[in-house]
Amino acid sequence: MAKADNLNEGADWLAVIARTLAYLCLHSSEQRDKRLLDQSDFLSRFGLSRKECARVLGTTEASLNELARQARKVKNASGKGRSRKR
Repeated sequence: MAKADNLNEGADWLAVIARTLAYLCLHSSEQRDKRLLDQSDFLSRFGLSRKECARVLGTTEASLNELARQARKVKNASGKGRSRKR
C-alpha cells in the first residue's frame, strides 16, 4: 500500500490527462504532418504552455523558442527587402 501512496504523491493527474488528450488530438488531426512550430501552436490553443508543448512533442522549450524566433525573423524580413534600383 505504501508504494501506491508514493506513486500518487506529487502527481498532478489533471495535468497528465490534459497533456494526454492534447497529444491524442494532435495525432488524430492533420497537424501531425506539419512543422514542429505549427504543432506547438496547435497544442497551445488547448491551453498548454510552451514548456508543456515541448514535453508532448519530445523536444525542449528552448528549441521551440528558437524556432519561433526564426519564424518571426523570416516574417519580418520578407516585408523589408530592398527595392531594386532601375
